[in-house]
Amino acid sequence: SVLQQAGRNPSQKTINKYWTSQTTSLNFDDFCVILKKEKPATKNELLEAFRKIDTDKAGYILHEELCKILTTRGDKMTWEEVSSITKQADFNCNGKLDYNKFCELYLSTSEQCCKAARARLDTDPRLRQQHFGNQTGDFPEGITLPGPKPSPRASRKTD
Repeated sequence: SVLQQAGRNPSQKTINKYWTSQTTSLNFDDFCVILKKEKPATKNELLEAFRKIDTDKAGYILHEELCKILTTRGDKMTWEEVSSITKQADFNCNGKLDYNKFCELYLSTSEQCCKAARARLDTDPRLRQQHFGNQTGDFPEGITLPGPKPSPRASRKTD
């Protein structure tokens, strides 16, 4: 969840690389090291991935195609997760995903999330000292630990 808020979209394999059975917590410095290693996707990388799916080179993908791919390959998403994405990204309400516009929306939303996170860190330096992981205890007001999620790619309106 925190990697997603930092503009990354890690696969389960990537998460497992950093969070092993021996890992009990990560501090802010650990998190920063991970962010430096796991770069966010660029617009060109995203467009190239969509172009591989768009065999007709039409500039869009039908929602059914996207749903089939995202629910059957890689880190499989649920139908509900894909439906949430297509509802938010169907700019023309025509059942087609204009992937160029989608990439622009994705990248600008990701950038906005990163700016908001940086602003929170600037206003509350206690956040930099937070440890994320399997722990209990009282945290300063407004700081909550991320709970377990059923999917690392769960779609949320804030993503």
